Amino acid sequence: MHELIGVWRLVDITNKDADGNLLPPSYGPQKMGLITFTDQNRMMVVICDGREHLPEGMAGREYTSYAGTYRFDGATLVTAVDCSTPTTPARVGTDQVRPARFEGNRVILTAPPVEIDGIVQYRDLVWEKIA
Repeated sequence: MHELIGVWRLVDITNKDADGNLLPPSYGPQKMGLITFTDQNRMMVVICDGREHLPEGMAGREYTSYAGTYRFDGATLVTAVDCSTPTTPARVGTDQVRPARFEGNRVILTAPPVEIDGIVQYRDLVWEKIA
C-alpha cells in the first residue's frame, strides 16, 4: 500500500496567475472538500463552497465531484474518470492528471491551468490526511 490510500480533507486552494500573483481562491473563503483513495484503486472527490449564505448576486454555489480508477507513481496522480457532476459531463472518459507532492501528513495536488473570469489560473489544492 502507498501513502495516498485513505481519506483526506481539503485544507486550502491557492490560485495564482501566470506571473505568480495570488488570486481569489476557488470555492470561496469557506471551501470544503473530501477525497478518498481505496486500495482497490478507486477514488472519489467532492469540493464545494461551504458558506451558509452566498453573497447577493452570486449565480450559484461552486461545486464539483468526480470518481474513477486511479494510478499513482509517487509523484503523479492519474484518475480515469467514470462519473462526474452533471455540470461537467465532458470530464467522464478523461484522465485527470495531477502532479503531487507530500509535506508531512498533507499532499498538494496541482490542477491543470483553467481560465476563470478571463484569467488563466494555476491552482494548488492542499489535502490533509484524516483517516
